[in-house]
Order: sequence, then structure tokens, then C-alpha cells
Amino acid sequence: VRFTGNPAHNGRVCSTWGNFHFKTFDGDIFHFPGLCNYVFASHCKSAYEDFNIQIRRTMLESSPVINHITLKLDGMVIELTSDSIVVNGNPQSGILIGRSSSYLKITAKMGLVFMWNQLDGLLVELDKKYANQTCGLCGDFNGIPIYNEFTSNNIKLTDVQFGNMQKMDGPTEQCEDPTSSSLSNCSNEFSAICQRVLTGEAFVSCNALVDVQDYIDSCVQDLCRCDESMRDFCICNTFAEYSRQCAHAGGQPLNWRTKELCNKTCPYNMQHEECGSPCANTCTNPERSALCEDHCTDGCVCPPGTVSDDINSSGCIPLSECHCTYKGETYSPGASFASQCTSCTCTGGQWSCVSLSCPGTCSIEGGSHISTFDEKRYSFFGDCSYILTKLCDSDSFTVLGEVRKCGLTDTETCLKGVAISIGGGQTVRSKNRYPTFANVTIFRPSSFFIIVQTNFGLQVQIQLVPIMQLFVNLDPSHKGQTCGLCGNFNNIQADDFKATSGVVEGTAAAFANTWKIQGDCPNVKNIFENPCTLSIENEKYAQHWCGLLTDTQGPFAECHSTVNPDVYHTNCLFDTCNCEKSEDCMCAALSTYVRACAAKGVLLNGWRTNVCTITSCPKSLTYSYVVSSCQPTCRSLSEPDVTCNIKFTPVDGCTCANGTYMDENGKCVPATSCPCYYKGSVLPSGEVVHDNVCAAPMVYFDCSNVTAGTIGSECQKSCQTLDMGCYSTQCVSGCVCPNGLVSDGKGGCVAAGECPCVHNDASYNPGETIKVNCNTCTCKNRMWQCTNEPCLATCSVYGDGHYITFDGKRFSFSGDCEYTLVQDYCGKNSTSLGTFRVITENIPCGTTGTTCSKAIKVFLGNYELVLSDGKFEVIEKVRGGEVPYKVRYMGIYMVIDTNNGLILMWDKKTSIFIKLSPDFKGQVCGLCGNYDGNGINDFTTRSQSVVGDVLEFGNSWKVSPTCPDAKSNKDPCTANPYRNSWAQKQCSIINSKVFAACHSQVEPNEYYEACVTDACACDTGGDCECFCTAVASYAQACNEAGICVAWRTPSICPLFCDYYNPQGECEWHYKPCGSPCMKTCRNRSGKCLHESSVNITLFVTAGCYPKCPENKPYFDEDDMECVDSCGCYDTKGKYYKPGTPIRSEENLLNFHSFCFLTTVTPTTSVCVREVCQWSQWYDVSYPGSGINDGDFDTFDNLRAKGYKVCKAPKAVECRSEKFPNTPLNELEQKVECSTTRGLICYNKDQHQMICDNFQIKILCCSFVPCEYTTPATTTPAETTTPITKTTTPETTVTGISSTTTALPTTTESKTTTLSTSTMTSKTPSTSPVTETTKIPTTSPIPTTTGTTTSSTTKCQPTCTWSKWFDVDFPSSGPKEGDIETYNNIRAAGEIICGKPENIQCRAENYPDISIDQIGQVVQCDANFGLVCKNEDQIGKFKMCFNYQIRVFCCEENPNCPTATTSIMPTTTRTPTTTVTETTTRVTTSTKPTVTQTPETTTSETTPITTTKGPSTSTSTTGTTTLPPTGVITTSPISTASPTTTIVETTTTGTTGSRSTTGTTTLPTTEIPTTSPIPTTTGTTTSSTTKCQPTCTWSKWFDVDFPSSGPKEGDIETYNNIRAAGEIICGKPENIQCRAENYPDISIDQIGQVVQCDANFGLVCKNEDQIGKFKMCFNYQIRVLCCDENVNCPVTTSILPTMPTRVTTPTISSTQTGTTEVTMTTTHCFCQIEDAVYASGKSLTIY
Repeated sequence: VRFTGNPAHNGRVCSTWGNFHFKTFDGDIFHFPGLCNYVFASHCKSAYEDFNIQIRRTMLESSPVINHITLKLDGMVIELTSDSIVVNGNPQSGILIGRSSSYLKITAKMGLVFMWNQLDGLLVELDKKYANQTCGLCGDFNGIPIYNEFTSNNIKLTDVQFGNMQKMDGPTEQCEDPTSSSLSNCSNEFSAICQRVLTGEAFVSCNALVDVQDYIDSCVQDLCRCDESMRDFCICNTFAEYSRQCAHAGGQPLNWRTKELCNKTCPYNMQHEECGSPCANTCTNPERSALCEDHCTDGCVCPPGTVSDDINSSGCIPLSECHCTYKGETYSPGASFASQCTSCTCTGGQWSCVSLSCPGTCSIEGGSHISTFDEKRYSFFGDCSYILTKLCDSDSFTVLGEVRKCGLTDTETCLKGVAISIGGGQTVRSKNRYPTFANVTIFRPSSFFIIVQTNFGLQVQIQLVPIMQLFVNLDPSHKGQTCGLCGNFNNIQADDFKATSGVVEGTAAAFANTWKIQGDCPNVKNIFENPCTLSIENEKYAQHWCGLLTDTQGPFAECHSTVNPDVYHTNCLFDTCNCEKSEDCMCAALSTYVRACAAKGVLLNGWRTNVCTITSCPKSLTYSYVVSSCQPTCRSLSEPDVTCNIKFTPVDGCTCANGTYMDENGKCVPATSCPCYYKGSVLPSGEVVHDNVCAAPMVYFDCSNVTAGTIGSECQKSCQTLDMGCYSTQCVSGCVCPNGLVSDGKGGCVAAGECPCVHNDASYNPGETIKVNCNTCTCKNRMWQCTNEPCLATCSVYGDGHYITFDGKRFSFSGDCEYTLVQDYCGKNSTSLGTFRVITENIPCGTTGTTCSKAIKVFLGNYELVLSDGKFEVIEKVRGGEVPYKVRYMGIYMVIDTNNGLILMWDKKTSIFIKLSPDFKGQVCGLCGNYDGNGINDFTTRSQSVVGDVLEFGNSWKVSPTCPDAKSNKDPCTANPYRNSWAQKQCSIINSKVFAACHSQVEPNEYYEACVTDACACDTGGDCECFCTAVASYAQACNEAGICVAWRTPSICPLFCDYYNPQGECEWHYKPCGSPCMKTCRNRSGKCLHESSVNITLFVTAGCYPKCPENKPYFDEDDMECVDSCGCYDTKGKYYKPGTPIRSEENLLNFHSFCFLTTVTPTTSVCVREVCQWSQWYDVSYPGSGINDGDFDTFDNLRAKGYKVCKAPKAVECRSEKFPNTPLNELEQKVECSTTRGLICYNKDQHQMICDNFQIKILCCSFVPCEYTTPATTTPAETTTPITKTTTPETTVTGISSTTTALPTTTESKTTTLSTSTMTSKTPSTSPVTETTKIPTTSPIPTTTGTTTSSTTKCQPTCTWSKWFDVDFPSSGPKEGDIETYNNIRAAGEIICGKPENIQCRAENYPDISIDQIGQVVQCDANFGLVCKNEDQIGKFKMCFNYQIRVFCCEENPNCPTATTSIMPTTTRTPTTTVTETTTRVTTSTKPTVTQTPETTTSETTPITTTKGPSTSTSTTGTTTLPPTGVITTSPISTASPTTTIVETTTTGTTGSRSTTGTTTLPTTEIPTTSPIPTTTGTTTSSTTKCQPTCTWSKWFDVDFPSSGPKEGDIETYNNIRAAGEIICGKPENIQCRAENYPDISIDQIGQVVQCDANFGLVCKNEDQIGKFKMCFNYQIRVLCCDENVNCPVTTSILPTMPTRVTTPTISSTQTGTTEVTMTTTHCFCQIEDAVYASGKSLTIY
């Protein structure tokens, strides 16, 4: 739907004002002085009432005002009085109550706007979807004035009678009805007073939009009814109402008020405007008016150059005087604040910030949670020593961390030790004790922490109590130089997972595995289990204590606006449930948040008052005043502990008692309870280790007999640790590779040069490539070498307010307002230099405020796109200009492609994906972040300050400052605990094997948590929708990572693709990753997309896709339909449909290039342009004086007067004869001037006058080739073609250059010459037609020349087209329409044949446009005629056009003695020049195969065939003269043509096959068809005797389905098929195999190893496949079975044949000019009287 400019809504507005005046939705204005309670407007004609509005008036100081209003909106009741608003029931999300200018405004997202000035004026605007569904004083909204309001059952009602019918008394109320009153105290001057104002200068533009007479009449009534004291009240309100109606009609009334007339005063320095913007610019949003979509309203506005001060409420001030806000505090202009990393100054309401160099912090919290220097957070569960951070290019320092498993489950990991290597020297470790380093300052500020301070910018904080945690601070001078688990410190979160090999890993586990330093450590895997689900008690404990972090009234609330507690809360829950010592891990998590706050300058005191209090030593430890030796540990019993040799001053603290040792869990146990340790790993008691035994080729290295400083197995390199340094504290015995080899990670040893590349835990050999985003990486010398193409960045918004910004920052934010998602109007130039805005609005449901769908608005220059309810509307603010966007559909997504590099994908529900080109880097702002690569500053508010609170950030981007701020929603799973288990169960599919292939590419944890939240929240319906959308978001992320997951099933979020299938057909199917091997308009070759370099616009998405038929082989991705030919691309890659104009800068006025395609080679486009010419001014009608008279210069009247008017005028212009230079809209006359009917003016539509005499001129257009420099003209020319009768030609432009005779509606022939296109006419004719085709030598298309003359005998049927029938006319009503069936036509007295062969249908007003392109749902069928139903149509007013039909009837000649055909040689001379003759080979064969070709021709064929012996095949070779049309087509053809074929044969043998040589002549009488392309069909029919075998293809069998595993696959053997109960012949003659998802692609081209053999069937084994995921597709087979007849006598028969279906030859073109025609014939049948007998059937005649 497309609107232009400021759309007029006055047809959707009902209002009441002043002295009891009312205006209905349909425009009736009436006076009803009722003081009772009345239904103003209600949604009455529906099963569920969306709204009901009731009003009551009272007299206040002799003036009627509205004193009580009741609104029932979707179940919520709102009661309004002049000084109160009462809301009963649960406040519904989606209903907004606010103030707009001087009006109280209520907006309901269902499609209702309510405005009340809290005195006399009330206005309700409805969405057009409520048309014809309302009741009350506002009428029925049917678009027809008077009817059904003031005329009921042919009885006219007065205004008072109609009003009294709407009364709604209370239970005990008996309100008295008003009575009609006559006007009194009227004066003749009143009309002049009212007219002077309402037609004055202020309302000049309004008078053309809103009929002013009704308001003049209302004004006069006011003056007559109102006494002197209230006269101003009466007339001022009527003037104000006319102004409001003008604004809603799209007008702009001027200021009509004066100091003497209806004056209005305003507060502060505001001024009253009659047409001011209701969206005032404010200090917090100075660009609000740029996004205003409401009509202007009267009220107080700020003077130009000022904005409303909504911070200090001081009226209107210049923008430069606006204050700024930060964390709830107000700052005056010039004031500033500074944080650790930024310094900001308030300037004009916005912060101007300067970034300061600040250190980066990396942390390991809870033993598994890591935050990098760039604040990317991830978790992994390691079991090795890892490089945490080091300088990539030097050994100045290295920080290592030892993470080990410390519990029963894989997720229980602890930080066991820290090692720091300085200057490449000796490495010293810290294992839960006070470490010692050289050349550094070490101190212990408390018993909980050790701090290591270096002089080169490295500071390490080691937390010891309650568990070991690590915090590494690094000076900003090292930015961009670090490597390791802490990331690269470059302010870009997206590349923190970059490995030494050069690529970014997809998951935390894959990344961490690249930084382990010990080659014999196992690779860790991704673990997705939630430990809180294992214990209800642990979960309750964790939720209670960890909940303190997010409690807005809790001890940590002070820091919420600085440090977002959500991620700390999540980690706290995980660790508390996961740890054996829950309290210690919980306290460690809380202390981590406290430390993070302290780092940001927020010091939290007293948080230990009620939690994590320190009272005494932990259980099993004792407090000692003197600790003078190392802490005795179980580990020291198995391995030497070098720190026990260090002497230090005694200290106090908690330690193990004498005779006990500290185990891995921190408990003091006797030595007998200690575990063993082997190579640093814990071995449970009783486990046996075979030391000194190494599997070949490894050898054992023994450290017991080596000198000090010797390196042992601790530095054995593997392929994965080849680039890691050796950090050895002591020699460790173990297995090593000999001769300098390295471990391959599988127990073997290889040379370093043979190591593969690794990505996402998969290995790749040298030369192999992978796709990373839009770049290709090649493995070379263990490193990835990648292309450096700029890729699109994606912002994702899905589910209940889950966001992933362009820079990868995740957060959740939900609100009921409109919010700016992304725009390039940012910074100081925010109002001038931008090009686009994307606004989103949540449509909520559920009691927790959950979002069920989203509405999106895209502002692109002059255009606004509104996407809601699964559809889109386009609003063109000012007419003109090129459309800067394109809408297409890809699977379940609607895609908006813009010219400036913005791509928006919407699933029509809650998921939005916005893709931006790199040109916008750092140039955008909004909820999607600033796209500068740094996710840390993505929480930049509209005022340009960076905040930590997601609510402050989100609320700053709301569009309307008056919309209430979003509050933090309660966790839906806590609010709805009964839904938690269901949500977790359903969402577990994300972590299940279904998505296993994607887990190594895209981390699923965040998507799983979002899914659980959404599934809990949807508690009022739509729960499956919320769940499915969340899973689909993860599936889409997998899709974009190159992993296709078929996760939908009939029971889990099914897509009902059968909805798109026509009745009885099965064309559309669900495809989880689109259809990558499909022939599409963007991939015409059908090459599988994963095998090709695909453009970024070719990304595929899940959804419903069709299996395109052969006659429409291409899938148009834009329209989601199969087409026979595709469109064109311009130089920028923009796509144009066939026939659409191609704009170019070279085009002159009225000249446009158009896209047309050849039918032979759909990839070739031909350019034609449109030439348009204005006619003279016509004037054939003159206005009469009667009320039904007028001026009627319609197209029909012009044609009746002999003027030639084109059938489809491009444009028209109309003017008044008296005032030729005055535009029509400025004349005070109501005139229709349209391209469909012409000019119509009725006297009855005018006020106190008759129509002027008008004139009209018409713009007509035609097409000429682009090469023409002057417009081509069509001139009569003589031809050699005798024509008896023709009908309107239907012309197709193809890509063959030729001269063709086009046949118009008269007998005079006209010739059109085109240099690059062929105009081929489809003409019914009963006499010979001669045509000549000329083809240039540069064309690759072969030339066919010849003359075909067919003479028909009296035995041939006589076929003619009927006249156009039109016996029915559409009427209104959902059950009405236009029914042009054969029964109706015969009932109207028309004559029509019994069984028409064909039918043509057209719309009366659009005779030259195919009904497929008109946009209405119509059935046009040769079996019954035409049916169009109003209820099937779309739009506001559903009504069919008026249609016409004609039919093609054939009459048989019953007196035909024999079927004879005369072949007459003819000689025709054609006046053409260059003619190229070619020879055409025709091969006709009969094979036991079935050829399915949709281009079919129905013909009657009389063969003469001689059969000797049991012949099985016939080969005929000869020369065929084809008709001279020269047009080869692949479009569907349905031609009914009597064709006679004679085969002249010479028998050369009878040995089972027969070779026949002769000449075949193919005469054809051309019959009019539904195709615009003439077709010549030649048929050779060979009759078969009963001795021939009967061969048929079976159905497609599919009894086995592929399963995973190397020994599995898809086994469709004959034995399996028979075992499944299917029937298959013993020995099939032939076999066909296909893949279910790629039925049109040969299995040779699919790329899988498959055996397809007629001897046994099909076998596909997973182990035979290649690639990363070895798994067979699902295959289907069918077989050809033949039944022999052993009792076959030798007979010869000549069989008469009945009409049969003959396949049109498939013609392929070559450069040499030779055309090969392959024909496949079908078996004929016999007919005696009305009985039909199959070939081989015998009967006895007595």
C-alpha cells in the first residue's frame, strides 16, 4: 500500500464539538442536544468488541461541555472527567495515555486515537480495518453518508431520533430524551459573519479539502441558538473544529484567531499556532519533529529557534541553553564530569566527551568466567595451564593461569595457580599462597589479596579468599599488543577470540584450546548444562543470595547505574549452584561485583552485613598466630614444592593443623586421604599409572638423572602449542616425541611442517579454505591467510527485547514506546547530514509486558516504510524522486534493500536483523550501538554520554519524550515459576544434538537464556510463538555462520508451506536453509551456492520454497514465485522485473528504458524505451442546467466522436475553459479527472452553481528500441498477406531482430519495424498467412525460413472465438461479485457452445492488462467461465472489477466420410531482402520412457503407419520444413490446432528395428491461442500392436531415511522397498534416482557418492562422502517395469486415432544455424462411436 504526502484521514475521523454538534465517520454533520449518556463509537459488528466509547454532556455556565467519558479498550476501562483519570482493571500494554499540546490523547495500538480538549471538543480516529463495523453517534463507518444512519429501512430519521437511539442509561437511570427545536433569533447577517471567517484567508487551502458549507450552516445554527453570553463559545468552537478537520484532511490552516476573535493565551514565552507540530522538539530530543507522523494540531508551541525545556520545565529556550543529564543528575551548560576513561562537557543539551587513556582489566572469576581487556565476557571449563596475557612480539612478560577440574562434574573448575614470567627468565608460580617475584614490588593489602606491581605497566591482583580469582591490570601503552585468553586490548570485542593462526574462533572452548601451553593437555569441549537444574535447594539458595546483586533496594543498588549487574548475577547463580562450597563461590561472585564497582569509583560499604560475614577460620582449619613455613598440602606429598624452602617472617592466619594437609578442595585431611598427583593432575585413590611406558613413537624422558635447568616433558610441543613458549619451573618426567618432532594431539609424532591449521576445533590441511564472514581464508604453514574484504555488520533484535549490537554487545531492554534502533543522524550534525532512521515499537502481550511482535518504521529521505502486522505500507511525503529501497521476501523474512547500504530483515514478528555496510562505521547511533568496533561504548545515550545502566541508555532513545520511561521488568521465570520447567524443556533443543553442528560455530548459551526468558513470559497466549522465534534466531545465526539446521518438525514450530499450494498441488515445501541449488533469478545457472562465490545479497534463509515446474523454471526471490523468465540488472546490480522502467541519467523527458527479455535465452535482455506524446485539448461535451447534467469528456465519449484515444492513457490533464491557467484544485468545483474514465463533472456535486465547461488532453505512450534517436511511428504498409478477419492483437516483444506483420483490428495491415525486438502477433485467421523472419548474422539464434500453407477440407472442425460476454455486474457486499459463468450467460439469453475449448477473460476498464497482473483474485476457467468474489479481494473496500469473457468454440462435421488431407505445394513471394535458409534435422523416436514437458499442444492426428513384424522402435530421418515464424519459445503453450501428418516411409528391414528415410512435411493451420507466440507442431505417431510390451514408470519410492554414523546412510534397495510392503517388479528395465531436496538436479552434480543401479536400486553410505559433516541426503527412486506378451501373433493393423496430447518439440539453438528438434510421441487410442480402446486391446464384432 502506498500513500503520498500527508495522508488525508478525515474519512476516518468522528468528532463532536461546541453546541452539541457531531460529525460521523462518513461525513454527516448533525445537531443533537442530548445530556444523557450516549454511545459515541463502539466496535459492535464483531464477535469481540475492541472498543466502546461513551460520553455525557452537562451545562456549565450555560455552555454544554463534556463532563464524563468512559472508554473500554480491549478489556481495560478508562473513566475520564475534567480533572481525573481512573483506570479500572489491569493496565494493558499497548495503550498510551498522554498529553499532546492542549489535548488529552489516548493511543491504542489496535488502531484508535482519542483526543479531548477537556471541554467541548472530542475526536476519535480509527484504523480503516474497522470500516463498516461501528455503531453509535459516529455512525457505521461504511463510507456512504446518510445511509444506515439517517435512513433506516427506507425510513428517514431526524437528527434527534438518530441520537436518541444511541442512549445508554445506567441501571437505575431514566434520562429524558431531548426534542427537536426550531431555530430562533436568526439574522440575515449571521451567514455573512460565518462565511467571512470560514472562507477567509486563513482557510483558503482548507476550502478545497473540506466542504465548508456544512460548517457555515453549523455556525449559523450556533448564532441562532446561542444567546449573547455564549455566542463566542459557540462560533469559536465551530471555527476550531473546521480547522481540526482541515488538518486531518492533510491541510494546513493558518492562524485565524485574533485578539478580538476567539483569542487564546499561552504560558511562558510560548505562542499559539493553529497548525503546530504535536511533536515538539525538546532538550532531551531536539529532533523529535523530524519523526512526527501526526497531523498538525492547534495549541501552544515554542517560537522558531527554541525548544521546550523538558528538563527544568522553564518554557522555551534556545538549544544552546539546554541542560544535560547523567545518571539522573542535571548539569548546566558548560558543566563537566570526569570518569576514569572519559571527560565530558555539557554543550547545548548534549555531552561533548573526550576519551582518556585508561588501563585495561582482565579477570578470571569463579574459576571459569573470563572478562578480557576489551570487556568481552566468556566462560570455559579448562584443565591445563593457559597463557592469560603476554606481549605478542616479545617476552617482556607473560601471565599464565592454571585452571583445573576441582569437582565431580566437568563444569567444576578452579584457578589453581598463577605464574608470571618476566623478561623471558625463570618462571615463578603461585598456588594459593603468597608468591615471590624478583625485580617487582609485592605486597598484601589484606589477608584476602596479594598485589604484584611492576615498573612496566603490569599489575596483578590475586584474590585468595574465599576462592582464588585473578585480576590483571595493564597500562594503555600496551594497547593492541597483547595475546592470550585476555584478548588483544584494541577496544574491539569482536576479534578477542583471534587465535595465533590468524582467524577468529567461534566458541570460547575452541579459542581457549589455542592458548594451552602443555601439549598433553586434553582439548576442552563446550558444555551447556545449567548446574542449577540439578538441585532445587542449590537453586533456591543461589537465587536468594545472588538476587541481592540485582535488587534495586539492596546493598549493591548504588552501583547499578555504573556497572550493569546482570552478567555478575548470571555468573553468581552458575558458580553458587556449581561449587561444592556454595557459600564461598557465592561470596566470591559478590566480591567480584564490589571490586568492579570500586574500579569505576563506586565504593560499596556494608555489603557484608548480612551476607559473607567473616567470623572465624573455615571448618577443618585452625587459627595460628605463628605460621613460619609453607602451607602443608596434599600436592607437596607427591611432588616437590620449591616454596617450602623459602624462609620468611612468621605471619598469622588460618592453616592446617599439624599432621593434616590441604587437599584440592581447601579441606585439611590426613595424608591417607590425600589424592595422588601425576604431571600436575589429580588422580583418585586406587588408580594405576604405568610410568616409564610410552606408546610408540613417543619415548620416556626421566628427570631424575639430569642436571638442574634441564627441560623435561612439560615443554613437549604439540601442533596446537607449537607457537607457545616454554614456561618451566622444574623438570617433569614423561613421554616426549623423539628427534625434535611434535605431538599431533592423537598420540603420534609429526614434523612441525606437517601440522594442520585449526579452526573451531576442526583440522584443515594446507591449501584448504574456510569462509569467515565474507572473507575466504586459506591454510598455509599452519596459519590462515585471509582476504580482507569489508563485511556487512549485523544488529540483531529478537524476542522480548534481546539486542546484539553491531559491535557484538548483548543486552535486554523492553519498553512500550517507539525507540530509535539505528540512524545516521548523530552528534552535532544530527539534524542535517543523515540519510536514514529505523524506528521500532514493541507490540506487547503477557502480564509481564512481553513483546509479541514489533512494528518498524524506516525513514529514507522522502519515503517512510511502515512494517506491521506482517505487511508494509509506504508513505511518500512529497511526490517524486527515485524509490530508494526495494522490498523482497526470502523464506520467512521480509527484506528491505536500500540504495545506501542498509539491509533490514524482518520475520514479520519479533526478529529484526539490520545489516550495514562498512561505510557507516562510527557514523550511526541508537539501540544498535555506534558501530565503531568497540562494544564498550555502545551504551551511548542520545545526549552522547556513555552510561552503564541499560534503562538509562534505552530510555534515552525513545522517540517521544512524553512516553513514560521503561522500568526494569521482573524476571518472568520468577514471576511465573510454573512455566519455568516447560520453558527449560522446550528451549533445551538449542543445546541438544539437533544444533550440535552449530555449537562449535555459534555460542548457544545466550540464545538459550533468552529463549527461556521469553517462553516464561508469554503467559497469555502465544507461548509457542515466543519459543519458536527464540529458537529461529539461533538457527538464523547458525545459517549465517554456514551451518544449516533442520530443526522444525511437525510437532516443533512447523511451517505450513502447504498454505501456498494451489488446490490439489504440492509445489511448496519447507527448506531450513533456503534452496541453495535452485535456479533463481539471482542464480540462474542453479549452481549450488556453497560451491560458488556468492554475493552478499544472496544469503539464504529458512522458509517455504517451491519446486518450480519446467515451464517456469526460475524462482523469483523478490516475489517468491516461479517465473518463466527473469528481469534485468543495471550497472549497480539493481534488479528490474520484465517491463519495468530502468531509470538512467541519460534518459530524456518522457523517455525511459524498459526491461524486456527474450524467451529463448532468459539471460539476454533487450532494451526498449517508452515514447509519450500529449494529444490536443478535447472538448466534446457541454454542461446542461439540470441537477443530473454536467460536463462529461470521457474517453468513451471522445471515441464516439471519432477521436482516437489510446486504451491505457499514461496521464491526463483537465482545465476549465474560462480559467485555463487555474489548477483544478483551486477551482471551487468537484471534478473527476482520471486516467481510467476521463473527465466527469456533475452539477449536483457543486454548490450553488453548475459545472464549468472543461477540456481534457491525454498522454499516450508506445515502445521503441533504445537505439532509436527519434520516436518511431506506426504507418500502414502493404503486405502479401490476405486477411479475412482479425481480432485485437496481443503482442510479445522478444529478443529476435526481425520484421513481422502485426495484425490490428481492421482489415488494413500495419507493419512495425523494430531493430532489436520482434512483435509477434497472435491472430485468429481462416486464410493463409505469410510471414518472413529476418535474422542478423550477429545473432546466436538460428534462422528458420519457409512457407507453410495448409488447406482444410470440410471434415475439419470449424473453430471461432465468440464475442465478449458481460451479463453480470459487480455489486457490494462480501457475498457479491462478478459471476460470468456459462449458466448465467445462457440465462441472459446469450448463445454459447456446450463445451468451449478455451477462454479469455479481461477487466472492462483494463482490457489490455492480463488479469494475472491486475491484483484481484479471479477464477477464469474454460470449464465454467469466470467467477470473482468480493470476499476474496484485499484492501479497504473489497469489490471486484467488472469483467468480460469470450470463448473458443469448435464445431464438428458429422457428415465426414473419411479423414483426408491434401498437401498442396505453394509458392509465395515475400517482399523481404536478406533471407537465410537453414536445414533442420528432425528425429522422431518412440521409447519406453516418459518425457514430461509442460509445453503441450492438443491436436488431432491421423497417422498412416505400416508395421511389419514385432517392431520395437522407429527411426525417421529426413528434412522438415518448419513454418516461418522464427520464434522459439519456452513459455507455456496451450494451442488447439488441427494438425495432419503424413509419414512417407520406405521399409529397409524387419529384424526388430526399422530405419525409415523420407521427407516429412509439417503443415499447420494456426489457431488463436492463449499464448502470444505462434507454434508449429509436427507429430509422427507410431501405432503399437498388442505384442509390444507395456512399460510404465512406478511411483517414487522412499522407504529409508539417512541417519548419522559412518556405517549409516540411505539404502533404497529393491529388497528394502519390498520389505516395507511396497510392490515392485522383478526385473526393472531402468531406474531414476533423485535427492528429495534437490529433485531437479542430477545426482551426478549434487556432489555425493551414490550408487544408482537398475540391478539393485540405490545405496548411499555416509563413510563414502567428503567434507566436514559426512552424511547422505535423503534419496528417492522410481523404476521402469515392462510386461511382455508371449502369445504374440504377427499382425499388421492400421488404427484410426482420436485426438491425443502431443508434446511440443524442445528446440535447442546453436551458433552454426542448425536446429535440432527432438520429438517424443505417445501411444494412440482407438475409438468406435463413443467407446475408447487402449493400444493392444481387442474386441469381437458380430
